[in-house]
Amino acid sequence: MIGLRGLQRSFPAPNGGTLSVLRDISFTVQSGEFLTVFGPNGCGKSTLMSILAGLDFPSGGVLEGAAELKGQIGFVFQDYRRALLPWRSGAENVLLPLQIRGVKRAEQKERLAALVEKLRPQLDLRQPIYTLSGGQAQMIGLMRALIINPKLLILDEPFSALDYGRTLALRQTLMQVAKDFALTVLFISHDLEEALYLGDRVVFLSSKPTSVVEILRVPFPRPRTPDLPGDPAFGALKLRALRIFERCQLDCVR
Repeated sequence: MIGLRGLQRSFPAPNGGTLSVLRDISFTVQSGEFLTVFGPNGCGKSTLMSILAGLDFPSGGVLEGAAELKGQIGFVFQDYRRALLPWRSGAENVLLPLQIRGVKRAEQKERLAALVEKLRPQLDLRQPIYTLSGGQAQMIGLMRALIINPKLLILDEPFSALDYGRTLALRQTLMQVAKDFALTVLFISHDLEEALYLGDRVVFLSSKPTSVVEILRVPFPRPRTPDLPGDPAFGALKLRALRIFERCQLDCVR
């Protein structure tokens, strides 16, 4: 679906020089795959996702396939509170992309009803955003990304501010959504166990200037259940992943 070859992104530095954030990013995103991205804090993961979503542009390298997905990418932001409009209800936030596109009101209602039927979000969509819990607000963000029937869903550390119980529940919801909607998913995670649990492959990134250290295939079949992390085979994979991450940290020192 998407191919990156030697992707680069740099910004003007305060001293008049250039700050290189993404140095050499090369990997592919296969149609229908759940690809997770893991790396040190501040390594440029969000910058990379913004480029793939069309919210930013690379300074160099090749990005294939993204242009063909224009208008078919759903994005769930890390800061769900700032990403939603607090003066609008949950339903009005979900429908915002359709309103911007000029979709007729009758079709908006039909698509919202169909989405609610599939997701069963267990919240009152008539409530304003400021009355919702963190998990409920993030569900609104997910629904807003899905209302356009995307081919690619990008999520930027969407569970980082949620409690453990809500995170576990939303992980299961997300995997079911990916299956039901036949989505290709790109998921940034700051949690190594989460990256392994959700992903078909995990892309490990170094610190800035960022490059790909390794891509690890996750061999466990789907559906995956919450008891998977207790499997000795999962523990062995996590140990291997930790060793890869140590290399990411060494790149940071260099």
